[in-house]
Amino acid sequence: MEPGDTMPHSSENHLHWDYRDGRVAAVVAAVVYSLWVVEVVLPLGGTAEGALAYQESAFARFLESAHRIAAILVMLAAGLGLALGVRERTGHLLAASWWAMGLFGLASLVATVFPGPCVVSTDVTCATESLVEGLPGATTAQAVIAVIALLAALASVIILTIDRLRVKDRAWWLVAVLALLQLVSSAAILVMAVLFYAASGNGEPGVEFSALQRVHLGTVALWLLAAGLLPELWKRSRPHQHTRSAR
Repeated sequence: MEPGDTMPHSSENHLHWDYRDGRVAAVVAAVVYSLWVVEVVLPLGGTAEGALAYQESAFARFLESAHRIAAILVMLAAGLGLALGVRERTGHLLAASWWAMGLFGLASLVATVFPGPCVVSTDVTCATESLVEGLPGATTAQAVIAVIALLAALASVIILTIDRLRVKDRAWWLVAVLALLQLVSSAAILVMAVLFYAASGNGEPGVEFSALQRVHLGTVALWLLAAGLLPELWKRSRPHQHTRSAR
């Protein structure tokens, strides 16, 4: 018996990451990030107070854990995109978009470890409001990290738009629309957060903050969904070379 015939299937026991794992991770993360958008239709949905409402509810605890898992999935998708996605034909733009997505996931994950009242890790407005109001557990670092996550997501989708336009991808206009929507909502969130912080917490920002943050998170979810579903981001320019079994 030849030595090579003793364990013909030994290589099958090794863990093998496929580009489809990255696509699934991005899509699942998009679904998780959209959960807060549908919170308003639930019996205890905080229409007026957003993520600050009903912090001890089962849904709030579930949402906090879900966002932690989603952040990990985003980093997984970005890592697999860098490793298995198309880079040979697009230069460094697509790689930069994946890196920015990874930074978004990392910042989102870090934000979840803070003990503040915000159950949505990327909620800049909640972090600002809780900081100004002096709520227990609120820190400046939480607000800063939330801003980093917001800007990283925005940078990723903008760079992705430029990349898709440069390679003449027919779906570039779809990514451009998502980038525009995220840009508008991100700018509005930052402006409102700065104005609210400058006013030392005066006013009633609950309804506006809640609705605006849900709109922004919806654009983030759509961006992640597009990153997972657009096939041109994941097809390799060279096919995998598989080892043939010895006869």
